[in-house]
Amino acid sequence: MNIRKIAIVLLSLLILLPGCSSSNAPGDIEESANGQEISSIHTGEGLIQQNEKADDSDVVESSTDNDISESGKEKTDESIPEDRIRETEGNTSKSNKEEAGEKENKNGNEKDNIIELIPMAQLPDLTLDPQPSITRDDMYGTQFLLFPVYHDTFRYQIREYRLAHLVVDFGNTGSETLVITDEDLYFSIIDSEGNNCAGSKVHGAPVRIAPGEIKRVLVTAKHPEAGFVFFNVGGQRYTLTSPMYRALPHEQKDIVDTTPYKRATQEGVVDGMPYVVALKPMEVIGNGKAKAMGSGLMVVENKEIGPIRAGDKGFIALVRVKIANTSNETMNIDKLLLSHADDKVDVLRKEDLAALGDKALPFTVEPQSIVEGWVPLKVESGHHFYGVNIYSNLGIFIIGDIQGYPIF
Repeated sequence: MNIRKIAIVLLSLLILLPGCSSSNAPGDIEESANGQEISSIHTGEGLIQQNEKADDSDVVESSTDNDISESGKEKTDESIPEDRIRETEGNTSKSNKEEAGEKENKNGNEKDNIIELIPMAQLPDLTLDPQPSITRDDMYGTQFLLFPVYHDTFRYQIREYRLAHLVVDFGNTGSETLVITDEDLYFSIIDSEGNNCAGSKVHGAPVRIAPGEIKRVLVTAKHPEAGFVFFNVGGQRYTLTSPMYRALPHEQKDIVDTTPYKRATQEGVVDGMPYVVALKPMEVIGNGKAKAMGSGLMVVENKEIGPIRAGDKGFIALVRVKIANTSNETMNIDKLLLSHADDKVDVLRKEDLAALGDKALPFTVEPQSIVEGWVPLKVESGHHFYGVNIYSNLGIFIIGDIQGYPIF
């Protein structure tokens, strides 16, 4: 068990002690014909706003100036079970966004309290505002897609990350030009002879980023299965792994049927209750009585969902959770424990999700049935790890490392 999982276990133990239960739109990016480097997104004090239009397009095109604009909602080319329910929200004009989902129940009609979810077109822009640098311990064994990673002389925000395709915004907060080449940021996949056959390329390399400048960097690979990335930028060296869990052939139907999950051993037991942990989206976990997985992520403009509030520096993300009751007894969820930006734990019960209506994760799962629904949590870059801990009579299921989920 690595340091990350130990931390999760310790958090669960502390929560259970008496008195401690405190309340990138994927697409194909065309390479410019002359191979020029991708143009600056931000120079000095002016931030060029990208015209990003949320629709169903899978194409992200380069303009004549080599500016990269993102088109469409975040998707993934990874394998996803056919019966995954995909949430589609209606169009909402700017004039009613502030009112959407926040009306009081004046007529005593419960439906009047159900809010409208307003998906963000994109995550907040990367800025050069002063921020504390992330520590080595915080970087160990994880990666961050929901908010920027801050180092001493540069920072970055991953915009898209899928197989053979990586888009990153880099900001130079140092005093020297930051240079990124094919040797600094590249995909890797090893062939049968032990050679890297990814065919990785940094478009427009070498990409030079002046002090006080933000640029978008595109890295692609010829091998369609390449998902492992070596990161060697500005003196920082580590690796990134494809964020989506890639199920093996015998795992493909794990969450779309009610066959008891038997392959994995449980992570441990707390007060006689077994718990299991998932560290990637689409990763199925189970204990022989029930199975669960994180099946989606949506970032919204809503400032409040039930007791969850975005605050001045954060935003709200909703995790879609899928649960299969593989037993012959009713599964009752007692509570959800959320780790979030304030380095605290929120306790959510069924009534706290009433504002989501039938979009909320059900708290009751009948025998031999499958349910799916959303769980909101607050996201802020000052806190590094996010998780949804599901406490039920059939065990504890931890959907962890949500900060590493792509929006899909």
